Amino acid sequence: MSRKTQKEYVADLVKLITENPDLDVVPMVDSDIVADDGYSWWMGSIGKSRIDEYYVDDERIYLSDELDDLVDKFIECNYEDEPFKNMTEAELEAVATAEVQKYNWTRAIMVRIDTP
Repeated sequence: MSRKTQKEYVADLVKLITENPDLDVVPMVDSDIVADDGYSWWMGSIGKSRIDEYYVDDERIYLSDELDDLVDKFIECNYEDEPFKNMTEAELEAVATAEVQKYNWTRAIMVRIDTP
């Protein structure tokens, strides 16, 4: 990443923080940065930032554009249970979408931490 691009991303982040002081800042670290646990620190670079919503379950973090993944997971875990097993696929997807939207989503400033 060029130094100019890095400065632009930092400036965008500062603007988001200034305009949204009540939102938490959540760094999202690229898995390429932390490939093993052999060292104490890894170098990354500030990437694009955006305001988004996220949900954390026992396995991972989901961003708002990954809603379909959570809907699929809900269906996979519940399709054989009552009352879901008698629903059509469209009905089940509608119920799953409504349930996932009720999850405890958190609005925050999401900051990509990319490889340097």
